[in-house]
Amino acid sequence: MRWVNGGVTAAKGFKAAGVSAGIKRNRKPDLALVVCARPVTAAGVFTRNRVQAAPVVISKARLRRGRAQAVLINSGCANCLTGAPGTTDALRIGRAAAQALGIEEEMVLLASTGLIGRRLPVKRITRAIPSAARRASRRHHEAAAQAILTTDLYAKEAAIESRINGRLCRVGGMAKGAGMIAPSLATMLCVLTTDVAIEPQLLKELLRAAVERSFNRISVDGDMSTNDTVFALASGLAGVRIRRGTAAQHRFARMLNVLTQRLAARLVKDGEGVTRIATVDIRGARTEAEANACARQVANSPLVKTMLAGSDPNVGRIAAAVGASEAHMDPRKLEIRISGQRVVSRGTALRLSKSVTRTLLRRPEVPIRVDLHAGRAQGAMMSGDLTEEYVRINAGYAT
Repeated sequence: MRWVNGGVTAAKGFKAAGVSAGIKRNRKPDLALVVCARPVTAAGVFTRNRVQAAPVVISKARLRRGRAQAVLINSGCANCLTGAPGTTDALRIGRAAAQALGIEEEMVLLASTGLIGRRLPVKRITRAIPSAARRASRRHHEAAAQAILTTDLYAKEAAIESRINGRLCRVGGMAKGAGMIAPSLATMLCVLTTDVAIEPQLLKELLRAAVERSFNRISVDGDMSTNDTVFALASGLAGVRIRRGTAAQHRFARMLNVLTQRLAARLVKDGEGVTRIATVDIRGARTEAEANACARQVANSPLVKTMLAGSDPNVGRIAAAVGASEAHMDPRKLEIRISGQRVVSRGTALRLSKSVTRTLLRRPEVPIRVDLHAGRAQGAMMSGDLTEEYVRINAGYAT
């Protein structure tokens, strides 16, 4: 297994493009297209927020067939809380994409990201779609990754290659997300592509499992988006079929897991205002569910996040978050480590010299390990700090 270039077009059969449709005032690329020459197996995982954007509702319905041929993504406008007109707008740009590509309208999946409550500039988008269709190629994967960004600082893309049944297979993808990142999913969009052949239901199951281990294990600000979407498309052009219960399935699942975890880590590192990353590792829980709940409580705690930002190892904040979680524990057995240094032992905070405590939170990546001593289950989350820059970005986002 090795990393390769190419992002969302690394796998055989996929092309991409990124163009400016004039949605963003700065004229940066804001319309991305990923397309395959023929209909392919497709699956998706979406936000669990009960308020869902029009493209989420439409794409969920279209994926019931388990087939797709193109993904059209706009940034700068979420097309959420726009009522029936918003649905009509989404259908119109999807229809325009289908016409430009010469494919069935139902084969176009849609996603949007940006400001909520504003309608899409449909005329601008439909004028830009033919250009995106003409420019689509394997070499324009980075342009597509740039076009889906909002407050992100840089594009997130990755691709991995491995042999399955003696043949080289690839999984690639692009993702965006810098704020409103918290389970379920994150304010994020992700398109994954692969050249293995696989049935829609199995692809959906493996995608959901990979998302649970990656995008559902990150947190920047604790808010759940209305537009979260992860698409996976499989062209089958590598000549390898993934069958349920085989070694090939396990190998492919491993590729999906590794790729999505890398993309998820990049989302946290590019979180709005983030200067420091914490990996919250929970050990000794009764169940995995309790371990993950505990990790999530610590990762989402504003006090823990500001502790990271201020480089002040206030262990009481971590302990309080642990105690507020759903995980069963005996406070007298609690153990906490920061950057490998034990700071709480048997439920008691240890007195450490200032020379030691000053170094615990100085690194860009800080491991926080909590042992509940209540069982053998483990869980983990990745989180970013909460800084004044985050407040500045979001206080003026609508302007």
